Amino acid sequence: MEVTRLSHCVYYCDYHLVLVTKYRKRIFNEGIFAYLETKLDEIHKHYPLISCKTVNHDFDHIHLLVSIPPTMSVGNAVRIIKSNTAKSLKQKFPFVKEAYWGTDSVWSEGY
Repeated sequence: MEVTRLSHCVYYCDYHLVLVTKYRKRIFNEGIFAYLETKLDEIHKHYPLISCKTVNHDFDHIHLLVSIPPTMSVGNAVRIIKSNTAKSLKQKFPFVKEAYWGTDSVWSEGY
């Protein structure tokens, strides 16, 4: 067990999140998943307290083991992850933009 130490607290808050693509479209292959992993690393650079410890995928969803500080709500962390990855996936891969042409999102609601 790896605890995180801040100036006034010590915590261990790991969450298993499953993020499903909208309409369960099968958009993930090895290339898109590799790009998604780099985007998750960039999120960690901008938000150092959100760290994805393990990432796994199937064709229509991803599994994340995420450490989120107790000062941040889980919903807020999921919003950050979903919005940043959806925007960059649609910019990088044109077929994803075509598959979700009527909406800004790639992810279904909830987590």
